[in-house]
Amino acid sequence: MLKAYIKAENLKHTHTVTAKLFWLVPLFAIVIPVFLSTQNAGYYYQMNQFNWSYTTFYPMLLLLSAAFAVQREKKLKNRVISALPIDLKKVWAAKAAYILKTLAVAAIIIYAAEETISRIFAAGGSRTISGTAGFEAVLLWIILIMWQIPLWLFVFHILGFAAGMILGLAGNIALGVLGALSKWWLLNPFTYINRLMCPVLKILPNNLPAVPESQTYFEGVLNPNVIPRGIVASLLLFIVLYILTAKWYQRKEETGWEN
Repeated sequence: MLKAYIKAENLKHTHTVTAKLFWLVPLFAIVIPVFLSTQNAGYYYQMNQFNWSYTTFYPMLLLLSAAFAVQREKKLKNRVISALPIDLKKVWAAKAAYILKTLAVAAIIIYAAEETISRIFAAGGSRTISGTAGFEAVLLWIILIMWQIPLWLFVFHILGFAAGMILGLAGNIALGVLGALSKWWLLNPFTYINRLMCPVLKILPNNLPAVPESQTYFEGVLNPNVIPRGIVASLLLFIVLYILTAKWYQRKEETGWEN
């Protein structure tokens, strides 16, 4: 059963750096915006917290989780997997599920911290982003980043840690931020989180409020119609990438782990 594979994947990462990522990376995402929001903290903290999280730290968490999951196997030269009568498709599914769980837990931690700290800064006053909008945002992060899980597991297997990290950061930070407001954003899946956060959080990718006075603002940027389009495109892409990479991983048993 797949449940047994997921349990084994969890046990494999116990007491490792990977197991600490779900709170270590969010810690940076929580602390840095506090220092960036020293002036008028009640207004800017929420914007900094969310924008830094979904443009930088959340993708970083995904990349590190995928990289360490692959590196752990490579250090053992895949001897354990090769020696056991196991279903490699289920092993691949368990890896994806473990990373998804890490991302989900991290999103909840970031949301809970944002809600607590922003209320302290607001001191009973109004906040820039409501609790409902914030919760909707972190749920969307999980859905919209899912397609990258099989992609980066595959890339780290093929290209290794350094190349995978460079490509991952370039895709998420460069392509994701710079292309988010393009009319062709739907063709660039790295933009999905940045684009959908505009109507949900009312924040532009450059961390400015989504108001007419802000640079890069344009009419229609707050249109909520982009939300279902981004969700459907992301889920379809996840299904396609997962099927392709799972089949590739299963064939490694025949072609050899060094190929």
